[in-house]
Amino acid sequence: MTATLITLVRHGKVAGPAALYGKTDIPLSTAGHSDLTRVLNNLHTQNPITQLISSPKIRCLQVAQEFSTQQHIPLQTEDNLQEMNFGVWDGIPFDELGDEWKNIEAFWHSPDSMQPPQGESLTEFAARVIASWNLLIRDNTPGHKVIICHGGVIRILIAHILHLDWRNAALFKQLQIDYASCTRIEIGNYENALPVVRWIGA
Repeated sequence: MTATLITLVRHGKVAGPAALYGKTDIPLSTAGHSDLTRVLNNLHTQNPITQLISSPKIRCLQVAQEFSTQQHIPLQTEDNLQEMNFGVWDGIPFDELGDEWKNIEAFWHSPDSMQPPQGESLTEFAARVIASWNLLIRDNTPGHKVIICHGGVIRILIAHILHLDWRNAALFKQLQIDYASCTRIEIGNYENALPVVRWIGA
């Protein structure tokens, strides 16, 4: 096994209508809870998990806490791995946004220059996510770490690891991160090893 495996897992489907869920602390649906639990069990069977790291949002943390307790795996909560704060758009069903929809479309077209009203800029979001990642990988103890987080967080981390421009709108419009999907980061145990990104499904 490579020195360190880090698996990024997006939370399962949430119990709510289609919307931008960032700061909104919405729980998982029954199916979403089941899917995320199943994924963690599969990951643990394939490569025993040595540490769980979770966003503090209930859609990530609830299953992380349950799995940590059941499997006796250390759990760390990371505030900076929360989803982007979408401000006044956050948690509002898309069909109730009215005139704000045109502003959301402008945001998806150019997320780096269009900040959600009363929300977080893409620069602020990326900075905290990348800072959290850099702290986490300082500990290069061999093992398998699983990070349960959000679609936007995973997109930023993929861009950062591959030295891509995280301001590129294509990351948010064209890179699909499915519910309960897994993205594996493999870091070799030799000097200057380049992390390898591997999609391993759900």
